[in-house]
Amino acid sequence: MRSILDTCIPKREIITGSFNPEVFTASLGPVIDYYKRGRSDIDSVYTNAELFFKEATYPTQGLRLTLGEVFGRIAGDMTVPAIHRLETAFGGGKTHTLIACVHIAYRGKELQEVTRDIISPELLPEPGTVSVVGVAGDQIPVHKPKGNLLIPYTLWGEIAYQIGGEALYREVEEDATSYAAPGRNYFEKVLKDRRVIIMLDELAQYAARLEAARPDGANQLAAFLMALHGYARNHRGISVILTLASAADAFARQTEYLAELISNVRGQEVSLDDAVGIGEKAVKGVASVVARDAVQVTPVQAAEISSVLTKRLFESIDRDAAREVAGEYMALYRKNSPMLPGEAISENFKERMIANYPFHPTLIDFLNYKLADAETFQGTRGVLRVLALAVRSLWQRKQSVPMIHACHLDLRSERVVNEILGRTGSSDLLFVLNADIGSVDTGMLQTGKSNAQIEDERNPHPYGHPLYEYTWKTVFLNSLVGREEGLNSKIFGITEAEALLAVSFPGLTPSQVKMALDTIVESAFYLRYEQGKYFASSEPTINSVLARIRTALRYDQIKVLMESKVRTMIKEGVGPFHIEHNVTLPEHIPDKTNKPILAVVSLTAEEIDIEKMIYTKGINMPREQQNMVFLLVPETVRVKNQQQSMFDMENTRREEARQTIETIARQVKAMQLLANNPQNYGVNPARLNEDDFKKRESEREQSLSTAIARVYTRLYFPSASGHIVVKEIKTAGGEGGVPFIQTILDMLIKEKELLTEESTNTADLTNLSRLFFANGDTISSVRLKENFFNLRSWPVLVRIGVLEQIIRSGVQKGIWCVFCMEDDNSTKPAEFYDQNNHVPLGVNLMENKYMLVTPEGAKKRGWGVVQAVSPDSIRENVISAVSRNGTATVHEVMEAVKNEFSGVSEQDVQEVIVDLVKEGRFAAFHGEADQAEKPKLIQGTEAALYTPLSDDVLITRAKAAERGWLEQQPDSLRLSGREGAQKLLPILKRLGSLYNRGATSSIKILDLANIQLPKGGTIRLQLMDVPPESMKILGELFEIMGGVIDMNSDAEAYIEIEKPDKTCPLIKELTQD
Repeated sequence: MRSILDTCIPKREIITGSFNPEVFTASLGPVIDYYKRGRSDIDSVYTNAELFFKEATYPTQGLRLTLGEVFGRIAGDMTVPAIHRLETAFGGGKTHTLIACVHIAYRGKELQEVTRDIISPELLPEPGTVSVVGVAGDQIPVHKPKGNLLIPYTLWGEIAYQIGGEALYREVEEDATSYAAPGRNYFEKVLKDRRVIIMLDELAQYAARLEAARPDGANQLAAFLMALHGYARNHRGISVILTLASAADAFARQTEYLAELISNVRGQEVSLDDAVGIGEKAVKGVASVVARDAVQVTPVQAAEISSVLTKRLFESIDRDAAREVAGEYMALYRKNSPMLPGEAISENFKERMIANYPFHPTLIDFLNYKLADAETFQGTRGVLRVLALAVRSLWQRKQSVPMIHACHLDLRSERVVNEILGRTGSSDLLFVLNADIGSVDTGMLQTGKSNAQIEDERNPHPYGHPLYEYTWKTVFLNSLVGREEGLNSKIFGITEAEALLAVSFPGLTPSQVKMALDTIVESAFYLRYEQGKYFASSEPTINSVLARIRTALRYDQIKVLMESKVRTMIKEGVGPFHIEHNVTLPEHIPDKTNKPILAVVSLTAEEIDIEKMIYTKGINMPREQQNMVFLLVPETVRVKNQQQSMFDMENTRREEARQTIETIARQVKAMQLLANNPQNYGVNPARLNEDDFKKRESEREQSLSTAIARVYTRLYFPSASGHIVVKEIKTAGGEGGVPFIQTILDMLIKEKELLTEESTNTADLTNLSRLFFANGDTISSVRLKENFFNLRSWPVLVRIGVLEQIIRSGVQKGIWCVFCMEDDNSTKPAEFYDQNNHVPLGVNLMENKYMLVTPEGAKKRGWGVVQAVSPDSIRENVISAVSRNGTATVHEVMEAVKNEFSGVSEQDVQEVIVDLVKEGRFAAFHGEADQAEKPKLIQGTEAALYTPLSDDVLITRAKAAERGWLEQQPDSLRLSGREGAQKLLPILKRLGSLYNRGATSSIKILDLANIQLPKGGTIRLQLMDVPPESMKILGELFEIMGGVIDMNSDAEAYIEIEKPDKTCPLIKELTQD
């Protein structure tokens, strides 16, 4: 992409700095004065005719037409119009055309070489043969001046004076001094046989001043113009050129100036509305005459403005480069056409880019259709002034750009700012420019940077373009005019599509510009987006209010907020840690809490000494529970004596991290204060909803949490290696602290630094055994607990209850044994628990009397060497103890089993009892073994949470049925006790054959007890939930048992069958009398 620095050569005076912007402020009067008096205060480009036509004049169609017809008429051609009205609605070329007329009228044929492209040489008059009249309607007096000096105060008097001086004036003095329009005699004396060019500028303002001066002033002006036009049409050599803006153009855009003019005429202040009313009334009659008589000419058409501009500003322009650059722009626009106005991809727009090069069409449109609408901008002259300053700035700064856009206007230049803001009446927006975009006084701001500049530094463009400044500047510039009407104005503000077209160029895409536009809502103080338009407003946005609040915040307010946020992110109750916040010194960390301490070091601490934090609890005060301290240290804090590592930040990065958090904290605090009391800051509470404030506040809160989470990355603690180690913590943060705590726990468990309920496998227990018995084969449980708290080389208990669980698991797995002595003189333990005799649930192992011993140490001492008892053996003994009488207390059962097996634990017996009650073999109740009153029976699933007590009674289902405690189901058969035995034993031998012959009953329970064998001994049979198929298989067993049992024994039986079928052979046998 070729730069304009390489393809264009500006005028020398622009590059050297000798250029004066006021060169474009010329008016008609000074040029005429130059010819009459030989001197003038305006630039020579206007008084030097050769220079004017050669350097400053582009031959527009309107200029050539006007000059041809005006001087054709003066030359005597009656076929061309005598009266011309220069159209000024577009705002360009009017004064330039009038000055061109002055030069040709005075110099004529002397200018043949420099006017060849503008006017036919045949039409050039001889020098000095044409009288020139030029009247400025805003300057000619409307009242008779005081004193003796001759000063014409009527338009007709001024015309006579300019044509013939005082002599002619005196000749027509009666008409010249009369406020009434003159008659034919006046015109004969003043214009007859003369070649005259009469130029009447700003007639609308003159009409308004006349109307203000006297009631019929405007009517007399209209009458004079009608007579003048009539005379000129019918006589050779006379041409009238006038400028008369419509009432809308003249007074809507220059109301203040009009009010000033009329106030001066009346000698009293006239309001803007009254001034407009006077002006509109005055122009009505005059406009009617002009519209009827004059031919309208537009000096500069819209398509010609670019040529006028380049003529005045550049020596040469590479037109081939213009076409090349326009092609690259079109490629960009076509690629992004959905985001841009429809005209962007049209061939017409491409041709406009070529014609306007090096100026982008949007810049020309902005100047001509927006800024030129301002009352004091002065149309094309104002455009030229702005562009001249823009060109000079770009070449001075050697800024390489493909075309000049509005965003390239140097608003950091005082001259440019004064030109644009001053001439658009927008100086009151200078503070907006300084704060949001960047200008002359931005460096005086507290930050020293504009908001756009801050955004550009935060998110730099890949090619270094100041994206945010360009974009926001374009929004600002499009907000300078039309402010009175606001968003109802067609020229106020800019749409998104318009902004994308106005700012983007090859290397700066529309999508990037849109990103900068989207940021306005969050970051700009005075730029806004409403009703589909971006614009600047002097009324502060929520952002600017927040900025003021942030500036006024004290550091202690920020510190409290940051500390509060850390507390919400890492708080007590979501893990095993005691959380201690805002830690900066050892004494801030409590001792002897008997639980792990997570000490969260304050974000605002400068430096901490890790060793002192862990080893001491204050000056000269050693810490006892050194193994319980975990330090969570943010990257904003320097660690003393810590070598540079992946976890330690350099000073600059540490400070940047702290500044980032404090900046976000300021934003959050300001939002909180504004949300709580918006009226205190002059904000309507409703605006907080309109500006999506709550969403922004929530986003900032989350950003603060994220920023804080990102710096709390270092966890220091005493390791099992014996040294203080540091581990990296990565978490997303979040309210409640779960991510932090869980991340820390996961890491510690993985590193085997933390013991939990899951740390009871054989490998873990074996490793612990080496730690426990490092100094001998015995150790007390209390000493174990103290070692876990105090010794830095030991792992940490997630909670104290885990230690007892670990001890019990070690006993069960045979890793160690537990014992306690009756007294110091005892040689054998009063209690001893090992793999074969587990620790009962009721034993509190944390009592001081319990100790651990290695299995080898117990064997060496002769403790606990017993034969292991299988659960099945215990089960048979429990069943026998209960079935013997049908009832037995838990204590009686326990004693019976212990008498049978030495070393069996109560826990083992209890577990068997619970299993039997669950199975429904027995029921349990609280009461007396021989009571008749039915108790609350515990049986089946009700025993899930049952813990047998010593006085509890166990009862067989047969005995319970005998006592009537088991309710007969409506559809079941139940026999028990001796009655059951008398029914069941005689047919026991035939049970298998009954099922082979078609018995279909499923056996819910069948229990035969106290069955005597012929040669001594007893046998017991218990069946549960047996289907018919299984009963067939057991037929041989039943036959053998039926052949060997003693039918006259004290046997008891219990049988229960659900939903008995009367046709079933077994049911028939059991129910017959």
